[in-house]
Amino acid sequence: MLKQRVITGLVLILLAFGGIGFLPVELFGLFSLMFIVGLGAWEWAGLTGCYLPEKRLLGTMIILLASVPLVFIRPDPVWVLVVSIPVWFSILVALKIYPRNAGFYKKHALAMRLSGILVLLPAWYALVALHAMHYSYVFYLISLVALADTAAYFTGRKFGRTKLAPDLSPGKTKEGVSGAVLATAVWAWLVSSFWLDIPKEQQVVFMALSIFVVLMSVAGDLFESLLKREAGVKDSGSILPGHGGILDRVDSLLAAAPLFTLGLLWLGIYRGI
Repeated sequence: MLKQRVITGLVLILLAFGGIGFLPVELFGLFSLMFIVGLGAWEWAGLTGCYLPEKRLLGTMIILLASVPLVFIRPDPVWVLVVSIPVWFSILVALKIYPRNAGFYKKHALAMRLSGILVLLPAWYALVALHAMHYSYVFYLISLVALADTAAYFTGRKFGRTKLAPDLSPGKTKEGVSGAVLATAVWAWLVSSFWLDIPKEQQVVFMALSIFVVLMSVAGDLFESLLKREAGVKDSGSILPGHGGILDRVDSLLAAAPLFTLGLLWLGIYRGI
């Protein structure tokens, strides 16, 4: 199992880094569309009650069709990404009141299915926008989320006492999140000082944005845990041996990507798609 997990992880890293670093924006957009929106929508349909293959395919096609205007019209990212603000605020509320709202998702399965449009598409479009700005911003976002997740895990194991969301993810602790925030602050300072072209007067704000994005990435992780708990499954899928599904790997980015890109826009760093 461990060997399988390691091999799959290495293949994923090579594919991701190769796609981000070497593909032009248009091909990167199609590549990420296939994985995040295509395969992600297939798993999202499964998590929201589409158990029969034909229903699952229909749920997938609805989300993919919603991406067509973004592919061909390519609207200004702000009009697409701003949708993420009320969406993720609503998700934060849903996480806060869980499990009191348990069962709501099964009763409103169609609405939950369609909500994939509002979660998957902005995340994908944000990554394309970042890549168009410069692929290094995509690398930074992925490294930020991965570092925060790793720091949270080890800090939580060493110092974890207070459960963050015991009904959704018993392993997560508030102490772990604190470790993630500290690691994020250090990494954001290093990157803004020596890698990304961030003006010195904006570095503190960039660090604050990075911390906020990491906190929201935890919400993305917890929301997928909520969907899996309601669906009664351990993983979102089985396409990645040893790692589960696509959504299991990108759940944190679903929240982080659109909010990070909007933050860069607010800082005046983003220069358009």
